[in-house]
Amino acid sequence: MVGLQHDEVEMHEETHMHGLKAKGLQKGSVSRWAAVTIGLAATAPAYSLAGALGYGAAGSGYQLPVVFVLSVIPMFFVALSYKYLTAAAPDAGTIFTWGTKAIGPKVGWFGGWALLLGSILAGVAATQITVISVAVIFNMSDTPVWFHLGVALVFIFSTTYLTALGARESSQTTMILTFAQYGILILLAVILFARVQQGEALDSAEPFSWEWFNPFAIPSFDVFLKGFMIALFIFWGFDASLAMSEETDGSPEQAGRSGVIAMSITIFTYVVFSIAALSYAGIDANDESSLTHANNIDSSITTLATNIIGPNGALVAAVIICVSAFSATMSTIMPSARIALAMATYRAIPSHFASVNEVTHTPKFATWTIGLMTLIIYTTLSLISESIVEDTILSVSIAVCTFYIVAASSCALYFFRTAFTHWHTALLQVILPAIAAVILFAVAVLQTWNMMDPGYGSSGSIAGVGAVFIIGVVTLLFGVVLMLLWNLYEPRFFRGETLPLERAHMVLDSEDKRIAGSVIVKNRY
Repeated sequence: MVGLQHDEVEMHEETHMHGLKAKGLQKGSVSRWAAVTIGLAATAPAYSLAGALGYGAAGSGYQLPVVFVLSVIPMFFVALSYKYLTAAAPDAGTIFTWGTKAIGPKVGWFGGWALLLGSILAGVAATQITVISVAVIFNMSDTPVWFHLGVALVFIFSTTYLTALGARESSQTTMILTFAQYGILILLAVILFARVQQGEALDSAEPFSWEWFNPFAIPSFDVFLKGFMIALFIFWGFDASLAMSEETDGSPEQAGRSGVIAMSITIFTYVVFSIAALSYAGIDANDESSLTHANNIDSSITTLATNIIGPNGALVAAVIICVSAFSATMSTIMPSARIALAMATYRAIPSHFASVNEVTHTPKFATWTIGLMTLIIYTTLSLISESIVEDTILSVSIAVCTFYIVAASSCALYFFRTAFTHWHTALLQVILPAIAAVILFAVAVLQTWNMMDPGYGSSGSIAGVGAVFIIGVVTLLFGVVLMLLWNLYEPRFFRGETLPLERAHMVLDSEDKRIAGSVIVKNRY
Protein backbone atom coordinates (compact mmCIF):
# COMPACT_ATOMS: atom_id res chain seq x y z
CA MET A 1 0.00 0.00 0.00
CA VAL A 2 1.77 3.17 -1.22
CA GLY A 3 2.35 5.93 1.33
CA LEU A 4 1.19 3.88 4.31
CA GLN A 5 3.92 2.29 6.40
CA HIS A 6 3.27 -1.09 8.03
CA ASP A 7 4.21 0.10 11.52
CA GLU A 8 1.72 2.97 11.25
CA VAL A 9 -1.24 0.66 10.70
CA GLU A 10 -3.43 -0.07 13.72
CA MET A 11 -5.67 -3.10 13.50
CA HIS A 12 -8.20 -4.74 15.79
CA GLU A 13 -10.06 -8.03 15.94
CA GLU A 14 -13.49 -8.25 14.31
CA THR A 15 -15.03 -11.03 16.40
CA HIS A 16 -18.76 -10.41 16.08
CA MET A 17 -20.73 -12.57 13.69
CA HIS A 18 -22.82 -10.70 11.14
CA GLY A 19 -26.09 -11.45 9.42
CA LEU A 20 -27.88 -12.73 12.53
CA LYS A 21 -31.64 -12.15 12.60
CA ALA A 22 -33.98 -11.08 15.39
CA LYS A 23 -36.56 -13.76 16.12
CA GLY A 24 -39.21 -11.96 18.16
CA LEU A 25 -37.81 -13.01 21.54
CA GLN A 26 -38.01 -10.51 24.39
CA LYS A 27 -34.68 -9.11 25.59
CA GLY A 28 -34.40 -8.87 29.38
CA SER A 29 -37.10 -11.43 30.14
CA VAL A 30 -34.48 -13.72 31.74
CA SER A 31 -32.27 -12.37 34.52
CA ARG A 32 -28.59 -13.30 34.62
CA TRP A 33 -29.03 -15.43 37.74
CA ALA A 34 -32.07 -17.09 36.22
CA ALA A 35 -29.86 -18.01 33.25
CA VAL A 36 -27.36 -19.64 35.61
CA THR A 37 -30.09 -21.63 37.36
CA ILE A 38 -31.39 -22.86 33.99
CA GLY A 39 -27.93 -24.32 33.37
CA LEU A 40 -27.86 -25.82 36.87
CA ALA A 41 -31.33 -27.30 36.48
CA ALA A 42 -30.50 -28.87 33.12
CA THR A 43 -27.60 -30.83 34.64
CA ALA A 44 -30.20 -32.31 37.06
CA PRO A 45 -27.79 -32.95 39.95
CA ALA A 46 -30.28 -34.87 42.12
CA TYR A 47 -31.30 -37.52 39.62
CA SER A 48 -27.87 -37.51 37.97
CA LEU A 49 -26.26 -38.32 41.31
CA ALA A 50 -29.00 -40.83 42.10
CA GLY A 51 -28.21 -42.80 38.97
CA ALA A 52 -24.47 -42.20 38.62
CA LEU A 53 -23.04 -42.08 42.15
CA GLY A 54 -23.36 -45.82 42.84
CA TYR A 55 -22.00 -46.90 39.46
CA GLY A 56 -19.26 -44.29 39.65
CA ALA A 57 -18.21 -45.52 43.09
CA ALA A 58 -18.30 -49.14 41.87
CA GLY A 59 -16.07 -48.26 38.92
CA SER A 60 -13.65 -45.76 40.46
CA GLY A 61 -13.84 -46.51 44.18
CA TYR A 62 -12.56 -43.81 46.49
CA GLN A 63 -10.91 -42.06 43.53
CA LEU A 64 -14.36 -40.95 42.32
CA PRO A 65 -13.82 -37.29 43.40
CA VAL A 66 -10.67 -36.97 41.29
CA VAL A 67 -12.39 -38.77 38.40
CA PHE A 68 -15.15 -36.13 38.59
CA VAL A 69 -12.52 -33.39 38.50
CA LEU A 70 -10.63 -34.93 35.56
CA SER A 71 -13.87 -35.61 33.67
CA VAL A 72 -15.01 -32.02 33.90
CA ILE A 73 -11.82 -30.69 32.27
CA PRO A 74 -12.90 -31.22 28.62
CA MET A 75 -16.40 -30.07 29.54
CA PHE A 76 -14.95 -26.91 31.05
CA PHE A 77 -13.05 -26.31 27.81
CA VAL A 78 -16.39 -26.68 25.99
CA ALA A 79 -17.90 -24.18 28.44
CA LEU A 80 -15.17 -21.71 27.43
CA SER A 81 -16.15 -22.27 23.79
CA TYR A 82 -19.75 -21.42 24.62
CA LYS A 83 -18.63 -18.33 26.52
CA TYR A 84 -16.65 -16.84 23.63
CA LEU A 85 -19.09 -17.88 20.93
CA THR A 86 -22.00 -16.37 22.86
CA ALA A 87 -20.10 -13.10 23.10
CA ALA A 88 -19.47 -13.20 19.34
CA ALA A 89 -22.99 -14.33 18.41
CA PRO A 90 -25.68 -14.17 21.12
CA ASP A 91 -28.05 -16.18 18.96
CA ALA A 92 -30.76 -18.57 20.15
CA GLY A 93 -29.47 -21.10 17.61
CA THR A 94 -26.20 -21.62 19.54
CA ILE A 95 -24.69 -24.87 18.17
CA PHE A 96 -26.59 -24.61 14.89
CA THR A 97 -25.70 -20.96 14.27
CA TRP A 98 -22.07 -21.22 15.36
CA GLY A 99 -21.41 -24.44 13.45
CA THR A 100 -22.95 -22.96 10.30
CA LYS A 101 -21.00 -19.69 10.51
CA ALA A 102 -17.64 -21.17 11.52
CA ILE A 103 -17.59 -24.54 9.73
CA GLY A 104 -20.44 -24.80 7.22
CA PRO A 105 -24.19 -25.34 6.77
CA LYS A 106 -24.16 -29.14 6.91
CA VAL A 107 -22.13 -29.26 10.13
CA GLY A 108 -24.30 -26.57 11.71
CA TRP A 109 -27.50 -28.36 10.69
CA PHE A 110 -26.27 -31.69 12.04
CA GLY A 111 -25.16 -30.07 15.31
CA GLY A 112 -28.61 -28.56 15.71
CA TRP A 113 -30.22 -31.93 15.00
CA ALA A 114 -27.97 -33.61 17.60
CA LEU A 115 -29.03 -31.08 20.23
CA LEU A 116 -32.73 -31.50 19.40
CA LEU A 117 -32.41 -35.28 19.51
CA GLY A 118 -30.43 -35.21 22.76
CA SER A 119 -33.01 -32.95 24.38
CA ILE A 120 -35.91 -35.19 23.38
CA LEU A 121 -34.13 -38.37 24.53
CA ALA A 122 -33.22 -36.64 27.80
CA GLY A 123 -36.90 -35.77 28.22
CA VAL A 124 -37.79 -39.44 27.68
CA ALA A 125 -35.24 -40.46 30.31
CA ALA A 126 -36.50 -37.85 32.78
CA THR A 127 -40.06 -39.07 32.24
CA GLN A 128 -39.05 -42.64 33.10
CA ILE A 129 -37.24 -41.45 36.23
CA THR A 130 -40.33 -39.48 37.25
CA VAL A 131 -42.59 -42.51 36.76
CA ILE A 132 -40.35 -44.60 39.03
CA SER A 133 -40.21 -41.84 41.67
CA VAL A 134 -43.98 -41.30 41.65
CA ALA A 135 -44.43 -45.04 42.14
CA VAL A 136 -42.22 -44.80 45.24
CA ILE A 137 -44.23 -41.84 46.54
CA PHE A 138 -47.47 -43.85 46.22
CA ASN A 139 -45.76 -47.00 47.56
CA MET A 140 -46.50 -49.00 44.40
CA SER A 141 -44.37 -52.10 43.92
CA ASP A 142 -46.00 -52.96 40.58
CA THR A 143 -46.70 -50.29 37.98
CA PRO A 144 -49.10 -51.16 35.13
CA VAL A 145 -48.80 -49.63 31.68
CA TRP A 146 -51.67 -47.20 32.29
CA PHE A 147 -49.78 -45.79 35.28
CA HIS A 148 -46.66 -45.18 33.16
CA LEU A 149 -48.61 -43.48 30.42
CA GLY A 150 -50.75 -41.44 32.83
CA VAL A 151 -47.78 -40.07 34.77
CA ALA A 152 -45.92 -39.42 31.50
CA LEU A 153 -48.86 -37.47 30.09
CA VAL A 154 -49.19 -35.26 33.18
CA PHE A 155 -45.43 -34.78 33.46
CA ILE A 156 -44.76 -33.85 29.83
CA PHE A 157 -47.90 -31.72 29.50
CA SER A 158 -47.12 -29.70 32.66
CA THR A 159 -43.43 -29.13 31.83
CA THR A 160 -44.26 -28.12 28.25
CA TYR A 161 -47.12 -25.85 29.36
CA LEU A 162 -44.94 -24.02 31.90
CA THR A 163 -42.15 -23.63 29.35
CA ALA A 164 -44.57 -22.19 26.79
CA LEU A 165 -45.92 -19.57 29.24
CA GLY A 166 -43.00 -17.26 28.60
CA ALA A 167 -39.28 -16.96 29.26
CA ARG A 168 -39.75 -14.92 32.43
CA GLU A 169 -42.35 -17.27 33.93
CA SER A 170 -40.54 -20.50 32.99
CA SER A 171 -37.14 -19.23 34.17
CA GLN A 172 -38.61 -18.12 37.50
CA THR A 173 -40.25 -21.53 37.95
CA THR A 174 -36.92 -23.17 37.18
CA MET A 175 -35.19 -20.95 39.76
CA ILE A 176 -37.62 -22.00 42.48
CA LEU A 177 -37.27 -25.70 41.65
CA THR A 178 -33.46 -25.43 41.43
CA PHE A 179 -33.18 -23.71 44.81
CA ALA A 180 -35.43 -26.40 46.33
CA GLN A 181 -33.34 -29.17 44.76
CA TYR A 182 -30.02 -27.72 45.85
CA GLY A 183 -31.39 -26.91 49.30
CA ILE A 184 -32.26 -30.57 49.93
CA LEU A 185 -28.94 -31.79 48.48
CA ILE A 186 -27.00 -29.37 50.69
CA LEU A 187 -29.01 -30.50 53.73
CA LEU A 188 -28.31 -34.16 52.96
CA ALA A 189 -24.59 -33.45 52.52
CA VAL A 190 -24.44 -31.52 55.82
CA ILE A 191 -26.16 -34.38 57.67
CA LEU A 192 -23.80 -36.92 56.08
CA PHE A 193 -20.72 -34.92 57.13
CA ALA A 194 -22.18 -34.49 60.63
CA ARG A 195 -22.77 -38.24 60.95
CA VAL A 196 -19.20 -38.91 59.85
CA GLN A 197 -17.82 -36.40 62.37
CA GLN A 198 -19.89 -38.04 65.12
CA GLY A 199 -18.44 -41.45 64.27
CA GLU A 200 -21.71 -42.78 62.85
CA ALA A 201 -20.39 -43.72 59.41
CA LEU A 202 -20.63 -47.34 58.29
CA ASP A 203 -17.87 -49.53 59.70
CA SER A 204 -16.91 -50.55 56.16
CA ALA A 205 -16.43 -46.93 55.02
CA GLU A 206 -12.95 -45.44 54.93
CA PRO A 207 -12.33 -42.00 56.49
CA PHE A 208 -11.76 -39.12 54.09
CA SER A 209 -8.25 -38.81 52.73
CA TRP A 210 -6.64 -36.31 50.39
CA GLU A 211 -5.42 -39.40 48.55
CA TRP A 212 -8.91 -39.50 47.00
CA PHE A 213 -7.72 -36.56 44.86
CA ASN A 214 -4.54 -38.29 43.72
CA PRO A 215 -4.96 -39.17 40.02
CA PHE A 216 -2.01 -41.57 40.22
CA ALA A 217 -3.88 -43.66 42.79
CA ILE A 218 -6.46 -44.70 40.17
CA PRO A 219 -5.81 -48.46 39.83
CA SER A 220 -5.81 -48.65 36.04
CA PHE A 221 -6.73 -46.80 32.90
CA ASP A 222 -9.74 -49.08 32.44
CA VAL A 223 -11.02 -48.08 35.89
CA PHE A 224 -10.51 -44.42 35.06
CA LEU A 225 -12.24 -44.79 31.69
CA LYS A 226 -15.34 -46.38 33.22
CA GLY A 227 -15.62 -43.61 35.76
CA PHE A 228 -14.86 -40.99 33.13
CA MET A 229 -17.65 -42.27 30.86
CA ILE A 230 -20.14 -42.11 33.73
CA ALA A 231 -19.00 -38.70 34.96
CA LEU A 232 -18.64 -37.01 31.59
CA PHE A 233 -22.30 -37.16 30.71
CA ILE A 234 -23.74 -36.11 34.06
CA PHE A 235 -22.21 -32.67 33.44
CA TRP A 236 -24.07 -31.99 30.20
CA GLY A 237 -26.81 -29.37 30.33
CA PHE A 238 -24.76 -26.43 31.61
CA ASP A 239 -25.19 -24.82 28.19
CA ALA A 240 -29.01 -24.72 28.34
CA SER A 241 -29.02 -21.11 29.49
CA LEU A 242 -26.97 -19.89 26.52
CA ALA A 243 -29.81 -20.62 24.10
CA MET A 244 -31.61 -17.90 26.08
CA SER A 245 -28.89 -15.32 25.35
CA GLU A 246 -31.22 -13.24 23.15
CA GLU A 247 -33.56 -12.98 26.13
CA THR A 248 -31.02 -12.70 28.96
CA ASP A 249 -30.54 -9.35 30.67
CA GLY A 250 -27.13 -7.71 30.20
CA SER A 251 -24.46 -7.91 27.52
CA PRO A 252 -23.61 -10.98 25.42
CA GLU A 253 -20.36 -11.32 27.39
CA GLN A 254 -22.34 -11.48 30.66
CA ALA A 255 -24.76 -14.01 29.16
CA GLY A 256 -21.82 -16.14 28.02
CA ARG A 257 -20.47 -16.39 31.56
CA SER A 258 -23.62 -18.15 32.79
CA GLY A 259 -22.49 -21.48 31.33
CA VAL A 260 -19.06 -21.28 32.99
CA ILE A 261 -20.65 -20.35 36.34
CA ALA A 262 -23.17 -23.21 36.07
CA MET A 263 -20.38 -25.67 35.23
CA SER A 264 -18.27 -24.48 38.19
CA ILE A 265 -21.16 -24.82 40.67
CA THR A 266 -22.05 -28.26 39.27
CA ILE A 267 -18.57 -29.75 39.64
CA PHE A 268 -18.28 -28.33 43.19
CA THR A 269 -21.64 -29.94 44.06
CA TYR A 270 -20.71 -33.34 42.63
CA VAL A 271 -17.29 -33.45 44.29
CA VAL A 272 -18.54 -32.37 47.74
CA PHE A 273 -21.51 -34.73 47.67
CA SER A 274 -19.39 -37.65 46.49
CA ILE A 275 -16.95 -37.06 49.37
CA ALA A 276 -19.82 -36.98 51.88
CA ALA A 277 -21.39 -40.15 50.44
CA LEU A 278 -18.12 -42.10 50.25
CA SER A 279 -17.11 -41.06 53.77
CA TYR A 280 -20.45 -42.16 55.20
CA ALA A 281 -21.49 -45.21 53.17
CA GLY A 282 -18.28 -46.50 51.60
CA ILE A 283 -17.97 -48.92 48.68
CA ASP A 284 -18.12 -52.37 50.29
CA ALA A 285 -20.50 -54.28 48.02
CA ASN A 286 -21.20 -56.75 50.84
CA ASP A 287 -22.53 -54.05 53.17
CA GLU A 288 -26.29 -53.62 52.66
CA SER A 289 -26.04 -49.86 53.26
CA SER A 290 -23.06 -49.09 51.03
CA LEU A 291 -23.23 -47.20 47.75
CA THR A 292 -22.24 -50.23 45.69
CA HIS A 293 -24.52 -52.89 47.17
CA ALA A 294 -26.66 -54.54 44.48
CA ASN A 295 -29.88 -53.12 45.97
CA ASN A 296 -28.51 -49.59 46.23
CA ILE A 297 -26.38 -48.98 43.16
CA ASP A 298 -29.30 -47.84 40.97
CA SER A 299 -30.47 -45.14 43.41
CA SER A 300 -27.81 -44.11 45.89
CA ILE A 301 -29.67 -40.93 46.91
CA THR A 302 -32.60 -43.06 48.11
CA THR A 303 -30.23 -45.29 50.10
CA LEU A 304 -28.47 -42.37 51.76
CA ALA A 305 -31.71 -40.57 52.59
CA THR A 306 -33.21 -43.74 54.10
CA ASN A 307 -30.11 -44.35 56.22
CA ILE A 308 -29.98 -40.87 57.72
CA ILE A 309 -33.69 -39.97 57.85
CA GLY A 310 -35.38 -43.33 58.34
CA PRO A 311 -38.34 -44.96 56.59
CA ASN A 312 -39.43 -41.60 55.15
CA GLY A 313 -36.06 -41.18 53.48
CA ALA A 314 -37.20 -42.98 50.34
CA LEU A 315 -40.13 -40.58 50.09
CA VAL A 316 -37.86 -37.55 50.49
CA ALA A 317 -35.49 -38.90 47.84
CA ALA A 318 -38.36 -39.60 45.44
CA VAL A 319 -39.65 -36.05 45.84
CA ILE A 320 -36.25 -34.43 45.23
CA ILE A 321 -35.64 -36.66 42.19
CA CYS A 322 -39.07 -35.67 40.81
CA VAL A 323 -38.24 -31.99 41.33
CA SER A 324 -34.88 -32.51 39.64
CA ALA A 325 -36.42 -34.30 36.65
CA PHE A 326 -39.15 -31.67 36.31
CA SER A 327 -36.79 -28.68 36.33
CA ALA A 328 -34.31 -30.49 34.07
CA THR A 329 -37.01 -31.21 31.50
CA MET A 330 -38.14 -27.58 31.47
CA SER A 331 -34.53 -26.50 31.10
CA THR A 332 -33.98 -28.76 28.10
CA ILE A 333 -37.25 -27.90 26.35
CA MET A 334 -36.44 -24.16 26.51
CA PRO A 335 -33.15 -24.28 24.54
CA SER A 336 -34.29 -26.98 22.12
CA ALA A 337 -37.37 -24.94 21.18
CA ARG A 338 -35.12 -21.95 20.52
CA ILE A 339 -32.75 -24.05 18.44
CA ALA A 340 -35.73 -25.06 16.29
CA LEU A 341 -36.81 -21.40 16.13
CA ALA A 342 -33.37 -20.34 14.87
CA MET A 343 -33.13 -23.16 12.35
CA ALA A 344 -36.51 -22.17 10.91
CA THR A 345 -35.59 -18.48 10.90
CA TYR A 346 -32.57 -19.25 8.69
CA ARG A 347 -34.67 -21.65 6.52
CA ALA A 348 -32.95 -24.82 7.74
CA ILE A 349 -36.27 -26.47 8.74
CA PRO A 350 -39.95 -25.69 7.95
CA SER A 351 -41.03 -22.10 8.59
CA HIS A 352 -43.80 -23.15 11.02
CA PHE A 353 -41.12 -23.44 13.71
CA ALA A 354 -40.18 -19.77 13.25
CA SER A 355 -43.45 -18.52 14.73
CA VAL A 356 -43.25 -16.65 18.05
CA ASN A 357 -46.34 -15.95 20.13
CA GLU A 358 -46.99 -12.19 20.29
CA VAL A 359 -48.15 -12.32 23.93
CA THR A 360 -45.64 -14.69 25.53
CA HIS A 361 -42.73 -13.98 23.12
CA THR A 362 -41.95 -17.70 23.08
CA PRO A 363 -41.78 -20.20 20.19
CA LYS A 364 -44.98 -22.00 21.22
CA PHE A 365 -45.26 -24.19 18.14
CA ALA A 366 -41.69 -25.46 18.54
CA THR A 367 -42.15 -25.92 22.29
CA TRP A 368 -45.32 -28.01 21.98
CA THR A 369 -43.88 -30.01 19.08
CA ILE A 370 -40.89 -31.03 21.19
CA GLY A 371 -43.17 -31.93 24.10
CA LEU A 372 -45.41 -33.99 21.82
CA MET A 373 -42.43 -35.80 20.26
CA THR A 374 -41.14 -36.66 23.75
CA LEU A 375 -44.51 -38.11 24.72
CA ILE A 376 -44.84 -40.12 21.48
CA ILE A 377 -41.34 -41.62 21.80
CA TYR A 378 -41.81 -42.43 25.49
CA THR A 379 -45.20 -44.05 24.84
CA THR A 380 -43.88 -46.08 21.92
CA LEU A 381 -40.83 -47.35 23.80
CA SER A 382 -42.89 -48.09 26.93
CA LEU A 383 -45.28 -50.27 24.97
CA ILE A 384 -42.36 -52.17 23.42
CA SER A 385 -40.24 -52.67 26.54
CA GLU A 386 -39.52 -50.79 29.76
CA SER A 387 -35.85 -51.75 29.48
CA ILE A 388 -35.65 -49.90 26.16
CA VAL A 389 -36.76 -46.72 27.95
CA GLU A 390 -33.99 -47.28 30.50
CA ASP A 391 -31.47 -47.73 27.69
CA THR A 392 -32.54 -44.39 26.26
CA ILE A 393 -30.63 -42.83 29.16
CA LEU A 394 -27.45 -44.52 27.91
CA SER A 395 -28.12 -43.56 24.29
CA VAL A 396 -28.18 -39.79 24.99
CA SER A 397 -24.40 -39.71 25.36
CA ILE A 398 -23.57 -39.94 21.66
CA ALA A 399 -25.80 -36.98 20.74
CA VAL A 400 -24.30 -34.92 23.57
CA CYS A 401 -20.77 -35.69 22.37
CA THR A 402 -21.73 -34.69 18.83
CA PHE A 403 -23.01 -31.21 19.52
CA TYR A 404 -20.26 -30.46 22.04
CA ILE A 405 -17.68 -31.44 19.40
CA VAL A 406 -19.37 -29.01 16.99
CA ALA A 407 -19.28 -26.24 19.62
CA ALA A 408 -15.61 -26.71 20.50
CA SER A 409 -14.56 -27.04 16.85
CA SER A 410 -16.57 -23.94 15.91
CA CYS A 411 -14.80 -21.88 18.56
CA ALA A 412 -11.33 -23.03 17.48
CA LEU A 413 -12.01 -22.40 13.79
CA TYR A 414 -13.90 -19.13 14.17
CA PHE A 415 -11.24 -17.41 16.32
CA PHE A 416 -8.19 -19.00 14.69
CA ARG A 417 -7.24 -15.91 12.66
CA THR A 418 -7.40 -13.45 15.56
CA ALA A 419 -6.68 -15.46 18.73
CA PHE A 420 -2.92 -15.78 18.24
CA THR A 421 -2.32 -12.06 18.71
CA HIS A 422 -2.30 -12.81 22.46
CA TRP A 423 -1.20 -16.00 24.18
CA HIS A 424 -4.20 -16.13 26.51
CA THR A 425 -6.77 -15.77 23.72
CA ALA A 426 -4.90 -18.40 21.70
CA LEU A 427 -5.10 -20.74 24.68
CA LEU A 428 -8.72 -20.07 25.67
CA GLN A 429 -10.30 -19.62 22.24
CA VAL A 430 -8.40 -22.12 20.10
CA ILE A 431 -6.06 -24.53 21.89
CA LEU A 432 -8.28 -25.66 24.79
CA PRO A 433 -11.45 -25.96 22.65
CA ALA A 434 -9.46 -27.99 20.08
CA ILE A 435 -8.25 -30.30 22.85
CA ALA A 436 -11.85 -30.72 24.05
CA ALA A 437 -13.01 -31.59 20.53
CA VAL A 438 -10.30 -34.25 20.14
CA ILE A 439 -11.05 -35.81 23.55
CA LEU A 440 -14.80 -35.86 22.96
CA PHE A 441 -14.33 -37.31 19.47
CA ALA A 442 -12.26 -40.15 20.93
CA VAL A 443 -14.86 -40.71 23.64
CA ALA A 444 -17.66 -40.70 21.04
CA VAL A 445 -15.88 -43.34 18.93
CA LEU A 446 -15.27 -45.50 21.98
CA GLN A 447 -18.85 -45.08 23.18
CA THR A 448 -20.22 -45.96 19.73
CA TRP A 449 -18.14 -49.12 19.69
CA ASN A 450 -19.39 -50.10 23.16
CA MET A 451 -22.99 -49.42 22.19
CA MET A 452 -22.78 -51.91 19.31
CA ASP A 453 -22.25 -54.73 21.80
CA PRO A 454 -25.54 -56.66 22.30
CA GLY A 455 -24.64 -56.95 25.99
CA TYR A 456 -24.45 -53.17 26.43
CA GLY A 457 -27.56 -51.96 28.28
CA SER A 458 -30.56 -54.09 29.17
CA SER A 459 -32.50 -54.41 25.89
CA GLY A 460 -30.30 -56.93 24.13
CA SER A 461 -29.86 -56.63 20.39
CA ILE A 462 -31.78 -56.19 17.17
CA ALA A 463 -30.31 -58.13 14.22
CA GLY A 464 -27.13 -58.62 16.25
CA VAL A 465 -26.66 -54.91 16.98
CA GLY A 466 -27.10 -53.50 20.47
CA ALA A 467 -30.46 -51.76 20.99
CA VAL A 468 -28.67 -48.82 22.65
CA PHE A 469 -26.69 -48.31 19.42
CA ILE A 470 -29.89 -48.26 17.39
CA ILE A 471 -31.60 -45.79 19.75
CA GLY A 472 -28.57 -43.49 20.00
CA VAL A 473 -26.50 -43.75 16.84
CA VAL A 474 -29.01 -44.79 14.19
CA THR A 475 -31.48 -42.07 15.22
CA LEU A 476 -28.62 -39.55 15.16
CA LEU A 477 -27.60 -40.61 11.65
CA PHE A 478 -31.24 -40.43 10.58
CA GLY A 479 -30.64 -36.68 10.73
CA VAL A 480 -28.42 -37.01 7.66
CA VAL A 481 -31.39 -38.38 5.73
CA LEU A 482 -33.60 -35.51 6.90
CA MET A 483 -30.89 -33.00 6.01
CA LEU A 484 -30.55 -34.36 2.47
CA LEU A 485 -34.31 -34.29 1.95
CA TRP A 486 -34.56 -30.71 3.20
CA ASN A 487 -31.65 -29.74 0.96
CA LEU A 488 -33.70 -30.93 -2.03
CA TYR A 489 -36.71 -28.89 -0.92
CA GLU A 490 -34.97 -25.72 0.36
CA PRO A 491 -31.34 -25.50 -0.84
CA ARG A 492 -30.77 -21.82 -0.03
CA PHE A 493 -29.58 -22.49 3.51
CA PHE A 494 -27.15 -25.16 2.34
CA ARG A 495 -25.80 -22.80 -0.33
CA GLY A 496 -24.92 -20.35 2.46
CA GLU A 497 -27.43 -17.73 1.34
CA THR A 498 -29.37 -17.38 4.62
CA LEU A 499 -26.44 -17.80 7.03
CA PRO A 500 -23.09 -17.40 5.23
CA LEU A 501 -19.77 -18.78 6.41
CA GLU A 502 -17.73 -16.29 8.44
CA ARG A 503 -14.55 -16.24 10.53
CA ALA A 504 -13.14 -13.67 12.94
CA HIS A 505 -10.56 -11.48 11.20
CA MET A 506 -8.34 -8.45 11.63
CA VAL A 507 -9.55 -5.08 10.33
CA LEU A 508 -8.07 -1.60 10.10
CA ASP A 509 -9.11 0.94 12.72
CA SER A 510 -11.34 3.74 11.42
CA GLU A 511 -8.53 6.32 11.15
CA ASP A 512 -6.32 3.93 9.23
CA LYS A 513 -9.22 3.13 6.92
CA ARG A 514 -9.54 6.88 6.18
CA ILE A 515 -5.80 7.22 5.49
CA ALA A 516 -5.73 4.11 3.33
CA GLY A 517 -8.73 5.33 1.41
CA SER A 518 -7.12 8.71 0.68
CA VAL A 519 -3.91 7.00 -0.46
CA ILE A 520 -5.85 4.80 -2.87
CA VAL A 521 -7.72 7.85 -4.27
CA LYS A 522 -4.44 9.77 -4.80
CA ASN A 523 -2.85 6.83 -6.57
CA ARG A 524 -5.68 6.76 -9.08
CA TYR A 525 -4.61 10.17 -10.33
